[in-house]
Amino acid sequence: MERLMARGAEADLFLGRWLGHEAVVKVRPPRGYRHERLDVALRARRTLREAELLVAAKLAGVPTPQLFFVDAKGMKLVMGRVKGRRLKELLERSPSRALPLFQQLGRHVALLHRSGIMHGDLTTSNVFVSDDGVLVLIDFGLSYRSQREEDMAVDIHLLKSVLEGAHTRSARRAFSLFMKGYAELLGDAAPRILKRVSEIERRGRYAREG
Repeated sequence: MERLMARGAEADLFLGRWLGHEAVVKVRPPRGYRHERLDVALRARRTLREAELLVAAKLAGVPTPQLFFVDAKGMKLVMGRVKGRRLKELLERSPSRALPLFQQLGRHVALLHRSGIMHGDLTTSNVFVSDDGVLVLIDFGLSYRSQREEDMAVDIHLLKSVLEGAHTRSARRAFSLFMKGYAELLGDAAPRILKRVSEIERRGRYAREG
């Protein structure tokens, strides 16, 4: 029996079991505001793309939920449940425990980017800290492939914006540690990408002021 965990803009999450394992079932339900054939095509494509990039991220060395089953017709993914808490919650309740994890997060994101995978929704809500202290990236529903440094900067800019908006006291230290871990694997590319993050911020300010 599956139990509803959360409803999102694109998908619903259910808690259930799969071959004796605790599982999270992600279902993309029909959206009535789209043409039926277009809706089916979009949901199927996004389901398959998310499954493919979830596996690709794991092969790149990034901890992600175990993928058990893909149902393209039912627009459904069955994944292993990650036991732990969101990085968002840990940073709010215990900054001293959460902050050192951002260097690890930076290395994880560098592995993604080095493999040409953009997460697309890099927030502290989409990072789990497992019971054994491992960071697990979840929700690859907006992920895509790219080799452009601009797209890597967009990924990082979102995380920085979330930190500054939701974790004001810890934002500067968390982002500094994130970039330290990121640079450990991307080397000379990291300063260039960080410069692009600053350019994206300036463009945003000009748009708001203009």
